[in-house]
Amino acid sequence: MYSNWRVSVKPSRQVERAAATRRRIAAAARGLFASQGYTATTLAQVAEAAGVAVQTVYAVYGSKAGILRALREGLASHAEADALYERAVAEADPGRKAALMAESLRRRWEDGHDIVAIHEDAGRSDPSIRQETDQLLERRRRAFARLTRDQRAVALVDALTLPQVYETLVSHHGWTPAAYEAWLAQALEQVLSGRHPA
Repeated sequence: MYSNWRVSVKPSRQVERAAATRRRIAAAARGLFASQGYTATTLAQVAEAAGVAVQTVYAVYGSKAGILRALREGLASHAEADALYERAVAEADPGRKAALMAESLRRRWEDGHDIVAIHEDAGRSDPSIRQETDQLLERRRRAFARLTRDQRAVALVDALTLPQVYETLVSHHGWTPAAYEAWLAQALEQVLSGRHPA
């Protein structure tokens, strides 16, 4: 009798406002961390840039490290990049595998290469952040090991796909993200085809 009824549950305005506040604080902190450094940035500055009270920043994130953790988790769980990576793992053809990986990395770094740089900066003054970053790097290497059993190839994939390479080529040398993706696909195909230096 009720099988054709559809119930649409919309988030309340309060929930939507809270989510918007979280995003605004994270965006403000990200900009400040990138422009003036993690250590130099205060939560008062973040609050001012986000247009909220300092108490709100504390209530939402607890600390600068809490904001940084949220930024990192957002980058680490990039839905589009993750889906492309899984397709790359399942792909048998080295050329197609390389193309999927290159697109996955381009999307991830296009959206968040600055977050990696912020983490490196923060890790210089906070050992706990450095430890968390090291754990993420280890997870990244294990993920690349799913692409190939050739350990030398895994090392080369790791090196070629570092966010610093993206930043160097795109931010410093003026490459477009599409040019980076095309270059990376070609380089990865060589490595995954076994045509890398012995």
